[in-house]
Amino acid sequence: MADEVLTEQRGATRLITLNRPERLNAINEALVVGLRDALVAANADDGTHVIVLRGSGRAFCSGEDLEDTLERLGDEPNEATIKAYSQTLQDVTRRIVQSNKFVVGAIHGWAVGAGFEWAVNCDFPIWAEGARGFFPEMRWGLFPTGGVTALLPAIVGLTKARELLLLGEKHTAEELLELGVAWRVVAESVLLDEAEAVADKIAALPQRAVRDLKRTINRVCLDGLEGALEAEIEGVTDSVMDPDTWELIREFEQKNRST
Repeated sequence: MADEVLTEQRGATRLITLNRPERLNAINEALVVGLRDALVAANADDGTHVIVLRGSGRAFCSGEDLEDTLERLGDEPNEATIKAYSQTLQDVTRRIVQSNKFVVGAIHGWAVGAGFEWAVNCDFPIWAEGARGFFPEMRWGLFPTGGVTALLPAIVGLTKARELLLLGEKHTAEELLELGVAWRVVAESVLLDEAEAVADKIAALPQRAVRDLKRTINRVCLDGLEGALEAEIEGVTDSVMDPDTWELIREFEQKNRST
C-alpha cells in the first residue's frame, strides 16, 4: 500500500485515510491507485462491515494535483494514458458506490473537484463545520468525474446540479446540508468520533440485510451510473486533449507559484 493512502482496522470498521497532508491531499496517480486498492481490500474483507473515508492534515482532498498532472502528461498528452488514468479514477467511485459496504465520509477543510466527488460518493457524508466544497473543473476546461453527472441530479435536482458543476461556486458545509449533499454537519473536533459512531451502528446490524439494502437502493435509484462513469471518461479525455485546457492549467499553476 502506497504511503499516499493509509488503512487501519478498528473493530468491524476499516478506516481509510488520504495521506498527502503537505499538498492538502491533492490527487496524484499514486493516491488514486492506493485508494482504489484500499477500497478493493476493504470490500473483500468479511471482517470489515463499514468503511470510513477521511483525509489527513488540514483538508479532506483539494482535488487534482495540477502540478503533478502537467509533469506526468508532458506537453503532448496521450489519449490512451488519459483514458487509463480516468478509468482508475472512476474505479474509486465504483468501489464506493457499487460495493455492498456502506461508506461514511468524514469531510473537513476543503473538498475540491474529484475530492468533492468522492465526498458525494459516500453513503453518509459527514461534514465538519467550516468545511467547504466546490467543482473547479469548468474554469480550466476540464470535465467532472466520480459519476456526479448522475449522482448530483438525483440528490439536488437537475437545475441545481447544473449550477454546482458549471459555475463552480464555493459552498459551505451548512449550505451543502440544506441541499442534501452533506448528511450531517458537526464540529471538526468530533468529526472522526461521529463518523465512527455511525459506522459502529451500521456494523452492528445483520450484514446480509445491510449489503442487500445498499445494493438494491443503488441499483434501483442509480441505474444510469455506469453510463455516466463511461461518458465522463470521454469528457475528461476530450478536455485534456484540448490545447486550450493545457494553457489554462499552466496559467493557473504559474500564478500559484508566484504567490
